[in-house]
Amino acid sequence: MDALYDFLPVPSANAEDTTPRLYPKIVSKGTVTFEKLTEQIANHSGLTKGTILAVMDEIEYWTAQYLSDGYRVQIGNIGTASVSLKANTEVYDPSDVHAQSIRFSKVRLTASKKFTKQCQGNVLRAPSGKKILRNPKVHSEEERLQLLQSYLESHAYITLKAYGELAGLPKTTAWRDLNKWTEAHLIGIEGRAPHRVYVKLP
Repeated sequence: MDALYDFLPVPSANAEDTTPRLYPKIVSKGTVTFEKLTEQIANHSGLTKGTILAVMDEIEYWTAQYLSDGYRVQIGNIGTASVSLKANTEVYDPSDVHAQSIRFSKVRLTASKKFTKQCQGNVLRAPSGKKILRNPKVHSEEERLQLLQSYLESHAYITLKAYGELAGLPKTTAWRDLNKWTEAHLIGIEGRAPHRVYVKLP
């Protein structure tokens, strides 16, 4: 099966250049759940799902243990996991910063060359019905809030994903909007992640 791609325009940093460059990007077909992955491994290998889940639990546990001790961890031929650190404040003099001000930030997975090569398949230009959705208009924050409030007038709630699609925003920016307006008591929030929804205040 072929992967589908589309082009995304990226504005030039040069203000005089009004023609955006086009960059190819994969059109996602969705996310393969871990449940589906374990079923396929079980069918392909003959191992039981219980065995697969037990091995995965051990890999997760020991990977986390070694990363927390400052090691890099090779995960088969997939790649190597490592952690990055972050200071709570800007650092100019190392002597002014104590260990309490340094914390773990992100876990990164660097794919191996072998795994990267294995992932290289055929690509086809996505048909018009499956292209990457683009927002034809960039809304201001005030306009986005108005869009949200209008939506909540006729709907009982909205999810993070639905708001992102409504406003044409990536997930992180959409969450930032909703979190800001929740703290400002402009909208309400119900439930816990991943089932959290946002509602109109009474």
